[in-house]
Amino acid sequence: MPRLVLLLALSTTALSAAVIRGTIVENLTGKPLSRVSVVLQPILGTRGTQATVRTNNFGGFEFPSLVAGAYLVKAARLGFFPFEYGQKLWNSAGQPIVLADDGSIFLNIRLMRYGGITGTILDENDIGVSGRDVVAYRNTQPPQLATHTTSDDRGVYRLSGLEPGAYLVRTAGVQDEQISYVPTFSKEVQQAEDARTVQVFMDEDATGMDIRPAQGKLLTITGGAEICLGEVTVTMASDMGRQTASGGFRFGSLPPGAYELYAECPAIPGVSRFQGAYTTVSLSRDTGVSMVLREVGPTTFDFGRTTPGPANSMQVLARRKDLAGVGPTGVLQLTNNSVLLGPGRWEVSLVPPPGYYVSGFYSAGFGSRGTRPDGWNEFLVTTGGSVRFTLSGGPGEMHGTVKYYGEPLVGAPVYLEAWDPDTRKRVTDLKVVRTDIHGVYRFQGLAPGTYRVLATFEYNMPDSASMELAGAKSVRVEARNDLQMDLDLYGIR
Repeated sequence: MPRLVLLLALSTTALSAAVIRGTIVENLTGKPLSRVSVVLQPILGTRGTQATVRTNNFGGFEFPSLVAGAYLVKAARLGFFPFEYGQKLWNSAGQPIVLADDGSIFLNIRLMRYGGITGTILDENDIGVSGRDVVAYRNTQPPQLATHTTSDDRGVYRLSGLEPGAYLVRTAGVQDEQISYVPTFSKEVQQAEDARTVQVFMDEDATGMDIRPAQGKLLTITGGAEICLGEVTVTMASDMGRQTASGGFRFGSLPPGAYELYAECPAIPGVSRFQGAYTTVSLSRDTGVSMVLREVGPTTFDFGRTTPGPANSMQVLARRKDLAGVGPTGVLQLTNNSVLLGPGRWEVSLVPPPGYYVSGFYSAGFGSRGTRPDGWNEFLVTTGGSVRFTLSGGPGEMHGTVKYYGEPLVGAPVYLEAWDPDTRKRVTDLKVVRTDIHGVYRFQGLAPGTYRVLATFEYNMPDSASMELAGAKSVRVEARNDLQMDLDLYGIR
């Protein structure tokens, strides 16, 4: 009898469990998409755990035996734009699915492909030219390299895998037989500010971006790095991207303008130490550069006399910065609070331990600058030195309830932007949380200062202009204070 009762209990549980099923198809054709990765992510307060499945040959998926609560459903496949169920637009946030104990829902999801840009590289007689390198840049300051390709035998090119937005298209400089062609934007200009912009949309190719490269003199930067026992890596950066060479270097087919060069020679254990060099070039004619390598000592990080907790309770984030913009962010692997950084400009940001915030930044001998110590702080590395962060206890907090027509809203994205009201610029990376099962959000570990906060599904990681447009609330966070700020959901009407 006990065994029968147990079986009946298990059967009742299985029958009352919630389930999410669905199919995923290609947006333009409606054909089923197999092998799509589908992730189920529970909202805070839901007792379920994250799960991942892949669609079958018919584009179907299923998450059975779910506990009641709220969930986000995310789908991704190579070549398609990642999707969160409930997105209104490609750059808006997904909306959660709320399930009762025995709830069941069937989702129809359409995945869109990235956009593209097509055109033809033409000579002076409007004949297509093959083998020409073509580059797409996001229309930012400085322009940000997005992707590149090469024209085919008819001079036709296609730049693929592009998110929606405004882009610039440029050919690379090239020496063709007896004629040199300078890097040229569409429509036939050399400066980014004069270039034609093209708008890219999901599932579409922007067409007709033909370019006739202009003839002109190409410039070069040549040189070598002296006294290195290992293999030297030299990087050249401009507002149009980066190039890398080894040893004796030659960067050719360049237009006039400003450039940065930094060289690194790795250490050989027991033989030589890490060496490097950094210089800037204002290019107006062919230029030779001698990179005189010097020994580069470690950059030492000081967290104050009373470092809270073990050193591994803090993370130092770093990224290289040059004329091409900022590079990828990484976590520095400190040994005795030191690390070797190559010469050039860097930005660092400290993630403090719980209960502390970054209240000060100073870099001895580097010529540092930063808008707020708890954000990204720029400094110049030459031959080594020290960086000091000051930590203070009692960071601020912010919490509240997001409401929609007076009712708490589950799973609403809340964005917090550290804001400088004088320069009207964002000074640290955007923070984001979602409200829990009761509609409550919380931000912790905040440095004192001015912030702007917004709750909305309309944007996914909004920029400062979008925060302004949405009327984000400006608030002042103080140390050791838990600020309550209830929010109404913003929606575009």
